[in-house]
Amino acid sequence: MEKYPNITVEMMPVGEDYEFETNLLARLEGSVDDNQLPDVFLINRLENLLPYNMLADIGSFFDHDDDAKYMFDSLKDLGLYKGKRYCLPTFVYPEIWIINKDLLASCNSPAPKYDWTWEQMESIAKAVYAARGTEHKIGVFGTEQYYFELPKIMKLKDNPTEGAKWLAYGFDGTKFNFDDLAYINAMAKMEQGLSEGWLVNALDEETLSAYYGSTDDPRYSGQVAIWREPAWSFKNVMADLLFEWDVYPGPSGVTGGNTDIAGVCQLCENKAAAYQLLKWMSFDQEGIITRYALYEEYGNELYMSANNYPYPVSDYGYNARGENLIWDHIPYTETAPGFGAVNFAESLRNGAIKANKEIVAWDFGENTFKDYLASILNGEAHYATLYETIQLAAMQGYNNALAALEESIASHQNN
Repeated sequence: MEKYPNITVEMMPVGEDYEFETNLLARLEGSVDDNQLPDVFLINRLENLLPYNMLADIGSFFDHDDDAKYMFDSLKDLGLYKGKRYCLPTFVYPEIWIINKDLLASCNSPAPKYDWTWEQMESIAKAVYAARGTEHKIGVFGTEQYYFELPKIMKLKDNPTEGAKWLAYGFDGTKFNFDDLAYINAMAKMEQGLSEGWLVNALDEETLSAYYGSTDDPRYSGQVAIWREPAWSFKNVMADLLFEWDVYPGPSGVTGGNTDIAGVCQLCENKAAAYQLLKWMSFDQEGIITRYALYEEYGNELYMSANNYPYPVSDYGYNARGENLIWDHIPYTETAPGFGAVNFAESLRNGAIKANKEIVAWDFGENTFKDYLASILNGEAHYATLYETIQLAAMQGYNNALAALEESIASHQNN
């Protein structure tokens, strides 16, 4: 790190994927021979580590860091618990939108620009369905965008200040908003799209076989005009697609996604230096550019980590030549031009982030919503008749989980 030449970084193997957290706790509790802990490490779920008091509060460093202002507003307040900051996002993994340009062309529907709107997206989908719906061509496949991003888009139009706080599922930092009019209207639009046929949530194997003579995923076999998918998932199929495609940020300036997060160990002897490494892994300009250079050079060797198409968590603006100091370094445009669209910056700044790693008890609210979702998607119920029940149950589960975490923290402190 050129800005921090006196910091030496030693890599400490602890474990892969989900075993990392298990091994980390085993070291903390002294149940294994090697009990050395890393100073900076990735975090699977913040709530899993809070009871063990192993995460340092890095708020004093972040709050006095002049570069913190460059982090996206949608991410700045994540990682806080009871006023203390325990982690920072390292990258954001967007829910990209994929356009089948060949299918659009066959319907005389031009591909949109990267600053497209939700209304344009639906208009294109309807045009494809009108032109080739009898051939079982699908306008939009999948419905998550209607309960992740669209509620925020509608809330931003109605109340920009409140809408700016919303994450996925209408979470505003303290509660879910399943009973807000913006959420109700978004779900009504989803139900309307499903009933009109241009929006399809899923197809079973029997239907796929009847429609297309194959059970292959209709998105990848060229039957779908528009769909939304995590970049880390789409990377596994993009090379095999037999039609022209491009990727887009979310319509109306809001993109969904999730993050990786990392923190500093409470036992670290030099937390100031550890914070600088964490910053380099997070929102630091030099760190982001260097990581992209490494990804470009070693992408084939580090396929799972390097080619997940992560995006920066910050934007440092433009230089005198009009070049974006961060986004012009993103090395994905050879794969598809849309990957480098600067519109991703603004749409992630306004992102509807699924913050289940950072927000304690998030999963309980999300799972409650999903318990009711199936009946809505299959037409057995309407969201307008369920939103009060969903809101009450989601917040009850969320608050119960918070209380359980506090009990766990107290229990560990007393032992």
